[in-house]
Amino acid sequence: MIDEKYFIDSRYIMVTLIFIPIVSLWGAYLDNNSAIFTLPFIFIAIGILFISLINRVENIRNSINIFLIFFLIYLTYTFVIHFGLIEYYNTSYPFVQSDEGLFHEGARDVANKFRLSYRFEDIAKIRGYGDLPGSIYFNAQIARLSELFGEHTFLVQKEAVTLVSALIPTIMYSLARLYFNEKISTTVAIVYGLFSFVPYLSSLLLRDAHIALMYITTFYILLERISLIRLTILVLFSIASYYFREQTGIFMVGFTVVYFFQFVNLTVKNNYTRLFVYIMTLIVLILIVLNNDYVMGIYNQTFNSSAEHVAEHTASGSLGAKIAKLPFGLSYITLLGFSQIQPFPPSLIFISKKGMFQFTYLLAGISWYFGWGFLLYGILKKKILKKIELKLIIMFIFSITYLVLVAVIEFNQRRQMAVYPILYIVMVFSYLEMSISERTKVWTFMFLSYVAITLAFNYIKL
Repeated sequence: MIDEKYFIDSRYIMVTLIFIPIVSLWGAYLDNNSAIFTLPFIFIAIGILFISLINRVENIRNSINIFLIFFLIYLTYTFVIHFGLIEYYNTSYPFVQSDEGLFHEGARDVANKFRLSYRFEDIAKIRGYGDLPGSIYFNAQIARLSELFGEHTFLVQKEAVTLVSALIPTIMYSLARLYFNEKISTTVAIVYGLFSFVPYLSSLLLRDAHIALMYITTFYILLERISLIRLTILVLFSIASYYFREQTGIFMVGFTVVYFFQFVNLTVKNNYTRLFVYIMTLIVLILIVLNNDYVMGIYNQTFNSSAEHVAEHTASGSLGAKIAKLPFGLSYITLLGFSQIQPFPPSLIFISKKGMFQFTYLLAGISWYFGWGFLLYGILKKKILKKIELKLIIMFIFSITYLVLVAVIEFNQRRQMAVYPILYIVMVFSYLEMSISERTKVWTFMFLSYVAITLAFNYIKL
């Protein structure tokens, strides 16, 4: 029987705990590296520590259960993709995305530099790493850790991504528990863990999963009760996010400032002192923004030449290039809509060189398209935004703004998915507000519209 307090049966967890060593041993055997077997247990310990630090006490056990299940799922999936690429392409560098090679070689290079007493500041100054110092530094530390138990191989780095990825649906459960009961929250986490872009990213040596974890944890902290510990975590995440990707880090600083203002409002009783802190904080932020080349560059690009930028970075005959040439305003809306159905058309996955290893990417894109149907129905028909708390609405507006800014620069779900958790929570609110007949109508409409858009696109291309 399932314990009413814990929706996930303990027997599933026992099976998970049995299979994690088995899968790890399988990976270690095929990779001929003992570190592949040892590191998962270290990563699990780190994950449980992170969960215990972030979560409310009453949610810790369920969060750990979800974490263990998805750690096993993503670890198995990563091994299948990794060794499948080796077998299919007969290569020792099984990359799905070309950028993975940069992260792997960068980690190897930096790990060697650390033996020469290098520090993080030294890594950040290496021009060849561009805006990657945080992720390269993280991967280098994983490389050094792996050498204590075996060798540093490409698969070692992917196991670390598995840890990060498994924490995302775990925090999604915690985020959902702020609004829904245990059963719904567990379902929300499982659906997100299986049908979002997280499974696809869990097998890739990129920085997107790390940034997505920072963002979803930030959302949870902002919507949770205010505390000094959470403020500290938020500050550390803002710094880390900035060094992982400058663009997303700048947005996260905005989150931190909002939380800081809330913290000051609760802890500082004197009105004049509080006002002084607010003013000084705003002055510092303005100075930082004005002196940041990236922020000013994206301002000019967004408001002066976003359409031209997209057109330049998109194939001249593609739909993306045509959308970018639409009138100002309409182009932003259309770009946002087009960016939310990527990868599109679906045939792009199957005709690409490594398309067979990107099925979860296509599955996530289609699932997200259906999610937008429920989101829009809830907003337009059920007036869902009037029924949720103000903090969540603010996060929702911020997320939409973020999507627009990213969409006018690049059609890339990997960059956009950082803010998907908030949209997903609102989607769930919308879904729960609907009757069975309304849900059926939305499912049917979204299916038919997706087929119609795909056929229309193929017809235009022909």
